Amino acid sequence: MSKRLKTLHAAVFLTILSALTVTWAQSTDYRSRTIYFLLTDRFHAHQPFNPYVDPEHPNATNVEDCFETLCPAEEQWRKYWGGDIGGVLDKLDYLRDLGVGAVWLTPLMENVRAYEGGTAYGTGYHGYWVQNYDRVNAHFGQWDDVSALSSGLHSRSMRYMQDITLNHSNPLDNHVFGRLYQSQFADDVLIPSYLDDYDSATGMRYYKHYEWTQACKSAKTKSDSEWNYWQLHHCLLADLSGYNQHDPALAAYLIDAGKLWLDAGVDDFRLDAVKFPFPDFISSFTHEMISHSGDLGREDPYIVGEWSGGGVGDEKSLRFANRYDYFRTDILDFSLALALNQFIGGSYEDASQLKSAAQLDSLLQQRVMAFHGRDTWQGTFIDNHDQIRTMVRLQKIGVQSETERERRMDLATVLLMTVRGIPIIYYGDEQYLADYTLAELNGYTYSKPSINSFGDDPFNRPGMKSWDENTPAFQIIQTLAALRQKSEAISKGSYAPIYADQDVLIFERVWKDQRVLVAVNRGASKPITVAGDLGFPAGRYGGLLTDVRYVNRMNRLEVAASSSTIYLNGLSALVVAK
Repeated sequence: MSKRLKTLHAAVFLTILSALTVTWAQSTDYRSRTIYFLLTDRFHAHQPFNPYVDPEHPNATNVEDCFETLCPAEEQWRKYWGGDIGGVLDKLDYLRDLGVGAVWLTPLMENVRAYEGGTAYGTGYHGYWVQNYDRVNAHFGQWDDVSALSSGLHSRSMRYMQDITLNHSNPLDNHVFGRLYQSQFADDVLIPSYLDDYDSATGMRYYKHYEWTQACKSAKTKSDSEWNYWQLHHCLLADLSGYNQHDPALAAYLIDAGKLWLDAGVDDFRLDAVKFPFPDFISSFTHEMISHSGDLGREDPYIVGEWSGGGVGDEKSLRFANRYDYFRTDILDFSLALALNQFIGGSYEDASQLKSAAQLDSLLQQRVMAFHGRDTWQGTFIDNHDQIRTMVRLQKIGVQSETERERRMDLATVLLMTVRGIPIIYYGDEQYLADYTLAELNGYTYSKPSINSFGDDPFNRPGMKSWDENTPAFQIIQTLAALRQKSEAISKGSYAPIYADQDVLIFERVWKDQRVLVAVNRGASKPITVAGDLGFPAGRYGGLLTDVRYVNRMNRLEVAASSSTIYLNGLSALVVAK
């Protein structure tokens, strides 16, 4: 253990005792959990509303309460709104009621403090411009708040997943220009800046400096999905100060940071931009986190990495995920997220984006082989903080009715909760959270052919406005999260295709004698008759979603001796569990 980490241990020991003394059951197969992903600054502000204002940088926090008042300017969306750990604590019962088994929070580490214009526009409200891993961002709370969060989650049988950046610190051309600190109580500088980054002990540089090479110049002209391995591990992501994890002191700093947050009560990690760090460092980091968790008497952390564009069709991401024994990291399945959005868009999609139920079924079968059977461990999602929200996407491709958008969103949610993988709910999707106008008001435009390349940042990160536990989306997640907790067919069972055409997808999840039938229909009402044995006794089954939305009420499975018929209303779903 480094001297720095020992000092920090002493500093936070008393505040983490409560997190370490809470007893709770951790033996549940992680795949039975549903993860909830929230942007800390935008989820909920503690009440009464009194956001932190940095005395040296007051302009970093909005004057307005943007949770309650419409804030139309982009500048307001790039400042702090006041969401914090205390606000999350206030809503833990809400998350428990939703059926959440783990909560993933954006980075809570101290970020650059000022509001700046230019290339690195705004503040570090999102958490991804870290300047000190040893401090909690004062906008979000202190170490005792982190401890309280861990304890509060554990007392409700939920796990704490912390987002962490291992690829970069902060912008090299703005704010603090890559400066990195290494102390909780003093401004002890590890790296003065991106340009002044020499490790005196080794002569190495703490950051990567290859932008002058032809390979990196070429990389800047294309998507990182087209970069070769050398470019991925040497060229910078945007204007961010990219770590040289081969410097021993820098590698030790990041590993100690992970251990520090584990000591404070973190259970699991989401690794930001996992395709860019040196691969051997990712392996070292994850193995160190697993070992340290064991030293603390805990189960192995679940670690999932953001490999943008990853999944079926991205061979580099699959090679990474399928070397699990080495990397001990699963990935977020971007290809499935895109397919789910394209499927529910139906005929509204641009011709280049059309995805039939049969094509979706093919992808779901390919995933099993592509991930070597470990697709049940990959993180699945519909949308996130780097992508356009699905509700907004539907509106921009032409679905003008709010009710129709919600019903199409429900189809994606049902699929997310029932296909193979660990489902991740983006905060607010259970409330159909969306803002449909602010991007255009601030001079941005959408186009159907390029809708999937428009991230809608920062307008895809609105503040939560409703906590209604009776929305159809909330009830779908609640119902199917409960099913996932008790049904091994859903959490780890096989994918058995039953029927697929242009608009209807029917499949079963099977584990031993457990069986769940799932049917979704994005088109017109129709009955589907399939021959053979579906594994259900003869009879009529209304399913688990009958009371969630009126269109599901007449949906049913009727099983006869030699065939079965599934009756589906338009834009509806059926889930039957045995």
